[in-house]
Amino acid sequence: MSAVLSRVVATRLLLTTLLVTASSVFAQKQAVRIGVVVDGPWEGNDRILSMTRDEILALTGNEFDIQFPPDQVIYSDWTVSGINASIERMLSDPDVDLILTFGVIASGLVCRGGDLPKPVIAPFVVDAELQGLPNQDGRSGVRNLTYLSLPARVLSDIRLFREIVHFDKVTLLVNRQVWESIPTLTKRLSRVLAAMQVEPELLPVARTIDSILPKLTEKTEAVYIVPLMQLKDGEFDRLIQILIDKKIPSFSLLGIQEVERGIMATGSPDIFPKIARRIALNVQRILLGDEPSEIPTAFAVGEQVTINMGTARGVGVSPPFSVLTEAVLINEEPREIERQVNLSGVMREAVDKNLDLVGERNGVAAGAMNVNIARSAFLPQVDIGTTGLFIDQDRAAASFGTQPQRTWRASLGLNQLLYSEKVWANHTIQKHIQRSRVQQLQQLRLDITQEAATSYLNVLRAKTFAKVQKANLRRTRSHLELAKVRESIGYSGAAEVFRWQSQIANDRKAVIESVARRNVTEIALNRLLHRPAEEPFETADAGLNDPSLGASRPGLLDYFDDPVSFDTFRDFMTEDALTKSPELKALDALVAAKQREYQSTNNAFWTPELALQVEWSRLLTESGAGAEGADFPGGGLSLPQANDTNWSLGLQATYPIFEGGRRFAQRNRASRELHQLSTRRESVAERIEQRVRSALHIAGASRVGIQLSNAAAAAAMKNLDLVIDGYSRGVLDILDLLDAQNAALNAELAAANAVYDFLVDLIEVERAIGGFYLFVSRSEREDWFNRLQEYFSAAGVSPGGR
Repeated sequence: MSAVLSRVVATRLLLTTLLVTASSVFAQKQAVRIGVVVDGPWEGNDRILSMTRDEILALTGNEFDIQFPPDQVIYSDWTVSGINASIERMLSDPDVDLILTFGVIASGLVCRGGDLPKPVIAPFVVDAELQGLPNQDGRSGVRNLTYLSLPARVLSDIRLFREIVHFDKVTLLVNRQVWESIPTLTKRLSRVLAAMQVEPELLPVARTIDSILPKLTEKTEAVYIVPLMQLKDGEFDRLIQILIDKKIPSFSLLGIQEVERGIMATGSPDIFPKIARRIALNVQRILLGDEPSEIPTAFAVGEQVTINMGTARGVGVSPPFSVLTEAVLINEEPREIERQVNLSGVMREAVDKNLDLVGERNGVAAGAMNVNIARSAFLPQVDIGTTGLFIDQDRAAASFGTQPQRTWRASLGLNQLLYSEKVWANHTIQKHIQRSRVQQLQQLRLDITQEAATSYLNVLRAKTFAKVQKANLRRTRSHLELAKVRESIGYSGAAEVFRWQSQIANDRKAVIESVARRNVTEIALNRLLHRPAEEPFETADAGLNDPSLGASRPGLLDYFDDPVSFDTFRDFMTEDALTKSPELKALDALVAAKQREYQSTNNAFWTPELALQVEWSRLLTESGAGAEGADFPGGGLSLPQANDTNWSLGLQATYPIFEGGRRFAQRNRASRELHQLSTRRESVAERIEQRVRSALHIAGASRVGIQLSNAAAAAAMKNLDLVIDGYSRGVLDILDLLDAQNAALNAELAAANAVYDFLVDLIEVERAIGGFYLFVSRSEREDWFNRLQEYFSAAGVSPGGR
């Protein structure tokens, strides 16, 4: 037993020693010294080198001791001989383990040198096929060499450039040393551009632009700029200003950085972060044992249209909508958009300014006059008048003084209605009808408020959709680049490239349509607010916590969380809606008016109409024949004469005995109409209950839909990333990627839609219950919430199942 125990102890000691030794070995990271050859001085070198260094350290720093010795970063002189010497120095330096060539010239030169003694990564190879660089099934096939083959963009760039501004001749500014180091460049460009019916003019540029200035005249139609990194400090900015002063449109191959400095447009994104990431991945693969010659060389750059609108205005170019809809715009012409709108502001403004509401308010004010008109019949009716009469002389003379030839009289009359069932009833009826008008105005006010809020949310929805469609277009453009890479390495044919070009056309159409829909929603909102149809405005986003919505009340959404609480909540909301619905209040007023009319038709069978009448008149003057009274022969007879003032006082009572059955018909009609209104009220109450309960169910579902839609969108994007990776490696085909992209697009749209759907549904809930949270005072809100809690307490239900 002791021998066995001794062997066990010895074995354990041996294993422990081995583990300690192994851990010690693995704890010591392998040192890797990386050298860099740069074509020459350029202001962007430090940024790219720093970016690449950070990516490599982040990816491999835990496994290797990565070093970038400062003396192993060589800045050449932009000449082929100088760059070749720098490369040879690095290759022969025993203190350098891996080499990076930073520049088009250095990358091209090292790729033509055959097998290499140490790993080299050449990340800036422009069009490897054009240069005739080694390529075996998408890999270099040269020992210790891998490179990144940046796709030739001239063809697609010129197409885009011509879409922005038409030209028949283009001037290309190229680095003289690059041009000389790639002698086939001129033939290649001439052949490509000739196929597009564009005449090229190639201008090699040295360290300054002085030699090319005589050829840049006002007759120059367009300038395409291949990277001019060799220029001395200040020369590039000088070139930009000259092009603007001479109103020459310009286009950059390099990308956004040059557009930000003043070049008019580009079709390239900032490619350097992506290149730095790919360099780091290749470094990791090499350090982990992969042979550089077997690492894929294809590299997809992607496309992003960027336009400097300040430069475009300076050279007199107005890009078409087809380009603007997908482009990133720099120095966009500042529009003085003082108008800032948000959800609550739109709702308030609609109530104040909407023409339908303004017109209806005038109608309600006019209706109030009907009440005054009905009331006026109770007040004394006073008339004053004057009459001048002139008759023929012989008739006046024969009237014995009763009708003088010329008379002028004044009169005053007063009528006071003492009692009339019709008048009393009409006054009461008009007051009820006016109450109905007021409630109909409130109903329209709620409808306009809902329409304005929904329209505003539709503006936000349309703007979000346009952003999603633009992002999808950018993805499609990157997939086109992948398809070109796949074609270049034999994974697929030209058919895939054409299919993605077709998809880009469709996606651009979708972007344009989405922008048009946004414009349409903005016009609709302006109309609701009585604004000029295309008056611009800036919007503020709206969310679930928007203070203008009742859902922003803490704890309110808890009532949606479980079936019992939700059932009780719907019951409360329905009861609340039925008590304050303007539709029901308007009908109640009409029912009251019809009841009074029915009562009046009954009273008409036994009630008379009483009125007091007073009349007074005075003869002001009389003249002519007959003015002196009667003149009898002998003068012995005289007739009594009335004085010049007459008055009368009368009391009139009227009771209709028979009107052909009209009173019976009126009573029956009023009875039927009363029954009709009562039935209609019941029907409207049922509709209101249906609307409230349906709106709550829909809002409850759309609330849950937000989370589910976001989860679906996240999963779809992850799936798309995996499919893109598989597509780029040749594992999956175009149909897989198209399906994944469409799924991701639909999921993104659905996720964006879900939020606005819920907000629109909340607006519908508030409209259904007959009042908007925004227009309710703080005390009324607290009172409503207290009633809600009391209702739940009486029902023995805890909101949210608490």
